[in-house]
Amino acid sequence: MILRILKPRFLSGPYVRALLVATLAMTAALLGSRDALASAAMAAAAESANGALSGCASSNGKALYDCVANVLDNLANNITDRDVGETRSALQTAASKLRAAVNKAQALSAISQCRALIAGALAKVRAIGGGHVPGWGGGSGRGVGLEAVVSVLSHAAKLIQTKG
Repeated sequence: MILRILKPRFLSGPYVRALLVATLAMTAALLGSRDALASAAMAAAAESANGALSGCASSNGKALYDCVANVLDNLANNITDRDVGETRSALQTAASKLRAAVNKAQALSAISQCRALIAGALAKVRAIGGGHVPGWGGGSGRGVGLEAVVSVLSHAAKLIQTKG
């Protein structure tokens, strides 16, 4: 009898279930919003990188490769979501290979390899209906951030092709 008096009613049967359902619904909503915000942040960083690439257009050869490498490093650093380490790593690897490149073929290869990795992740995001691919991104933004990064890499490849 004493336990029944001390036990609050809202901790019994239907109240506990309702509280659990509400908690799960709020958690799902927050996670979806986080993915969308991360994707939007990645897209914004890519938009900035596209603008910075335009500044590289006045360079040729090795200076161009170094300029594009700096843009890719900055893009990788500006992507702040914790769960896109593979995307950042691919961009940093491409930047490193660009700095080591001594001709147009090596520079284009560095960009193409990175673009293929990120485009592959984007294809996975689309294949699972806009889900999140761990290490790469996606989520409720349906890959908008990854798509923007692929666009930056395409812009970089065109620049190297014409000016490299």
